[in-house]
Amino acid sequence: MADKEIITALEANVRRLMKQHAEAVEQLSAMQQKNEQQAVKIRSLQQEVKLQKNELARLRLSEAMGGSGDKRVARAQVNRLLREIDKCIALVSAKI
Repeated sequence: MADKEIITALEANVRRLMKQHAEAVEQLSAMQQKNEQQAVKIRSLQQEVKLQKNELARLRLSEAMGGSGDKRVARAQVNRLLREIDKCIALVSAKI
């Protein structure tokens, strides 16, 4: 009789553990999905920060050059130089 009680208790424990395992797997899946969404959001925000920093640098340089000559010409030249710099950085990054 005691053997049946032990077996019944073990079966109950196994069922409980299986249920806990299934719940843990579901939680893990949900957390991995949330993690991926956050990673995408982080990459997007990092790109936005990079663009904002570039724009700020352009504005500062343009403002510094604003006292001499036409602002549009100076801004166009600065933008052209920044594009060239970005291309160089991309080439260097690709070789690394």
